[in-house]
Amino acid sequence: MPPLIDKSGNIAYFGQLSLGNLVDWMVTFCLGGTVALSTLLLGGVRPDTHVWLLPLFCCLMVLHGLWLAVEKEQPKRVSHIPLMFIPLLVWIWASVMWISPTPWRGWYELIYALEAGVFLWVAVNNVRTRAHLWVLLTLALSPASYAIFVGFYQYFQNPSKLATAFSEHGLKLSPEFLGQATGSFADPNSFAAFLLILLPSMLIAGLVPRLPIMVRLLCVYIAVIFVIGIFLTQLLWPLVLLLILSVVLPWICFLKVSHRVWAIVVGVSIVFAGLATQFIFSPKFQERASVAMTEEGEAVRFVLWAEALEIVADSPLFGAGGGSFAAAFEQSDTVTLHKLPVTPHNDYLLVFSEYGILGGLLFLLPSMLIIRWSFRRWMAEPLRLKLRGKNGTTMPPTRFFLSLGLAGTFSFAMCLFSTFVFYLPGLSLYGVLFLAILIKSSFTRKVIISVGGWARLAYFCLSLIMAYGLYAVSAPRIQAQAAELHGRQRLDQLIEARVHVSGSTVLLDEVIEWYETSSLLDPGNADIWLGLSAAQCQLYYRNPSSYEAIGALAVDYAQRAIALSEHYWMVWAQLGIAEGLRGNEAEAQVALARALELAPNNSNAHYYWAAYLSHDKERNSDAISSVNRALEINPNNAAARRLQQKLLIL
Repeated sequence: MPPLIDKSGNIAYFGQLSLGNLVDWMVTFCLGGTVALSTLLLGGVRPDTHVWLLPLFCCLMVLHGLWLAVEKEQPKRVSHIPLMFIPLLVWIWASVMWISPTPWRGWYELIYALEAGVFLWVAVNNVRTRAHLWVLLTLALSPASYAIFVGFYQYFQNPSKLATAFSEHGLKLSPEFLGQATGSFADPNSFAAFLLILLPSMLIAGLVPRLPIMVRLLCVYIAVIFVIGIFLTQLLWPLVLLLILSVVLPWICFLKVSHRVWAIVVGVSIVFAGLATQFIFSPKFQERASVAMTEEGEAVRFVLWAEALEIVADSPLFGAGGGSFAAAFEQSDTVTLHKLPVTPHNDYLLVFSEYGILGGLLFLLPSMLIIRWSFRRWMAEPLRLKLRGKNGTTMPPTRFFLSLGLAGTFSFAMCLFSTFVFYLPGLSLYGVLFLAILIKSSFTRKVIISVGGWARLAYFCLSLIMAYGLYAVSAPRIQAQAAELHGRQRLDQLIEARVHVSGSTVLLDEVIEWYETSSLLDPGNADIWLGLSAAQCQLYYRNPSSYEAIGALAVDYAQRAIALSEHYWMVWAQLGIAEGLRGNEAEAQVALARALELAPNNSNAHYYWAAYLSHDKERNSDAISSVNRALEINPNNAAARRLQQKLLIL
């Protein structure tokens, strides 16, 4: 029986029997666990699920510092390539601090960017062996099985099934997505992007001669399941990307031109056959296809892209500010949509609109440099190698990993063009992972750092300080955002069902408590003060005689929101509502007129103005005109519909 440890002190697969290698394995599992957990937690898109992810990034930083302290490699080298993204992080921070009209939202983007930066740095400088890298890739791909299972279950069994997430509150799938596969995410667009990002890796692993034949067959089978999952989302834009991948990937997987052509023909035929099958047998898909080129369908992207370009034109160099796209779109002078977007469904335009040409270049130039150098390295690698004692040839390991990285990065880049990815940390980390593979396979570590005892201690202490700093800055904001989101959703439900008028008073008290808790965590969040003012106004129905005291407190909360963001229409609208409740008609008119001036094409802005005018019978015609405009913008505005009926009766 061969010894467990060979003469060089190595254990099979584990590697060198040393404390440094052990910590490196811990880092690898932490990296893989972070990617897997973020995918299973709805992609980390909700703040109440993202709270669970933040400690993992802090743990990554501590483990990396511990590895630097105990690793005995001499000379000790780290990669300088991830440092090229530091100017981008600095610019995002500067934009949030000094440019953004909604800095509290920009902070969330900054936190996501910092987490991606931490992941990239650790993935590039740790994961030192191919065994580590294979384990990391396996862990990163593992959530796909659960996501696919949930997606198939949603499509064939229970359309309202939502992937379980560690959330304190019950979550329900949005009614508009019923019948579409969303997997471990909350919407089909994210699920489709997830499958598209991973699909090239599965196809390359299955089609190129590198892995054992049984593993290759398994990879091909998984790739087929991924393709079926993409069709079950019943979206059109993923099929366009699938066609592009069908044309590009054969040039990576096969050597002979004839094999490439046949693979392209087969891939394109599969896409069109699947499209025809969906169109024939799926009424939901037929409905989506019929409105695809309208604003009700996927062509709404053109409207969003045009508005994003308008924002870029208004502030070309520095952008509108981090986290500002949603607010800027709400206050557009030209665009009217009844569903207000958070992003333009194009992350390139999101970056350029919020951070300007400067931010776009700081993002694109380092990425393009890495891709260009990796492609040159990929071209320089031999196509196949003949192994001694074995029949046939195999793809060299460096070219194999470069193929995975380049194909994954290419698919990720296409998804950035078609949907929102940067707002889902679970998807962003896959792009960062493929970029890290390119860096590890193409660049050597050139920065030599000290290996002295005091330096090792300094590395570990610095990692502790940075991990604590990241958590101290990020956790209160994420927790406040989670509390504010829950409070806002509960408040909307109470108002719609009018529970606060005729039902339990405890429910409204809970909503106010949620807002007050979030205001203590993040007093710089204007949305929190806005929601707190709105919730305070609902107390009028409990005790109408106290309208002055209730209105005064609601005005105070609204004014705090205005102090944080005086150019955001919602804070002025809420101030107008609170002043009206208080009985200050003149102040209410000024505030509501300011809100309408800032958001001339917003349905709710017109509704609030019409509601104010409705109290003056002499201005009834103006009120009807305004409420009609509100319904023209958003026919589903139920409050505006009720007001219109009331005005027409009067």
